[in-house]
Amino acid sequence: MIGPDKPLATYGVGLVTLLCLLLASLSWGALSLDMTQLLGGLQRQPEQALAQAIIWEMRLPRALLAALVGAALAVAGVLSQTLVRNPLADPYLLGIANGASFFAVAGLTLGLAVPQPLLALLGAGVTFALVMMTAQQKGLRLAPFALILCGVTISALGSSLTTLMMLMGDERALSQILHWLMGSLAGTEWPELVPLAIALAIVLPLLIRHSHEWDRLLLGEDKAQSLGLSLVTTRRLLALAILVLTALAVASAGVVGFLGLLVPHLCRMLMGAGHRILLPTAALTGAVLCVAVDLLCRTVLAPTEIPLSIPLAILTAPMLLSLIRRQANAVH
Repeated sequence: MIGPDKPLATYGVGLVTLLCLLLASLSWGALSLDMTQLLGGLQRQPEQALAQAIIWEMRLPRALLAALVGAALAVAGVLSQTLVRNPLADPYLLGIANGASFFAVAGLTLGLAVPQPLLALLGAGVTFALVMMTAQQKGLRLAPFALILCGVTISALGSSLTTLMMLMGDERALSQILHWLMGSLAGTEWPELVPLAIALAIVLPLLIRHSHEWDRLLLGEDKAQSLGLSLVTTRRLLALAILVLTALAVASAGVVGFLGLLVPHLCRMLMGAGHRILLPTAALTGAVLCVAVDLLCRTVLAPTEIPLSIPLAILTAPMLLSLIRRQANAVH
């Protein structure tokens, strides 16, 4: 196990792993490419026109988007757990993802001429505002347990409304929407990478720069306030970061469940709870995991693709059950 005193070594291992997975994603698929075809396609050699088209038009944008989605959801998961001080929180349990997907599907069903990322961002904002207003107690305090319950309730409502939108829509698009709602990166094109790449490039450095504020929030509200932390401002910043990252990830890849819950726990076990190291570690780990899962989804039953949420659920379920059991034992 690599401890928190060796973050550079951990980042190095993570970057090498990510690079290897990206190369595997470019090589493996329904039509696999050997090393000569891979290098020729990457270098745009005329004699490797087919490999060039496969790599640059299909596999590379998809693999890079998988890395961006994984990083965004992992960081959003860390922030969600910090915001409510609950290890079982993630953007999906807080209802954000289902709100984003409902607005996005409604836009598709109703034929609204509004960009899908903007609709997803609006849906995430409306949903999270409802959750926060419902769970907030008098003054500035939040009840973490109530926040989770409100999130689950509103998430279920959003899921039901999404189903209603699907029933109202075109039956020919139903299968495609269902696949997207379970997480899919099929048909990724280069322009789809831009919003999430820009968001991560802006948000992640700012989060790392103010990591000491997120550390204080974990000490509890009274202790954080005694150390000069503004609870209202801090919560708003965290909420804004969670909203942007989750909404853009949902707009790009659909509902990729469990990743924001699994990765933060893996990273805390590896690197500790300090956000200055935890946030970049989570981003890198989320990117690695999402690229690996996407590669598995499109190769294990090729040419049929498996939705991303299925293998992620299989990975996450044992850990989630273990966490629930540990918390129950702690109470007793």
